[in-house]
Amino acid sequence: MQTLELKQILDAKQVLGMKMSELSSAKTRREDIAIEKTSEEMDAIQQSADRILALDSMTRRWETQTLVSEALQRIENNTYGICSDCEEAISPKRLAALPWAKFCIACQDARDTATAEMRWTDAA
Repeated sequence: MQTLELKQILDAKQVLGMKMSELSSAKTRREDIAIEKTSEEMDAIQQSADRILALDSMTRRWETQTLVSEALQRIENNTYGICSDCEEAISPKRLAALPWAKFCIACQDARDTATAEMRWTDAA
């Protein structure tokens, strides 16, 4: 199993810390998700679409914060760079591109395929 060098881990920790700060500083305004009454149907449709986008953005930000936090915890536990499924090393190239990755490419592909199949089954 290929292990990461100390410099790679320290670089990842710095990048993850900056990403966490970025995510923590991003705020969604209350007005973005508030439900307002309007007499115009087109205004109501636009407000609904804007609210959905704001909530999706909040969800993605929360999910990414969770992944970044977990990655920082894996660094502290000396398990950073190890796939959470198969326990093999995650490619350094993958970690450079996505420092909060918790699965190797093969395991992530398997999870993505399973998720896509569940969505397809639910749609039928």
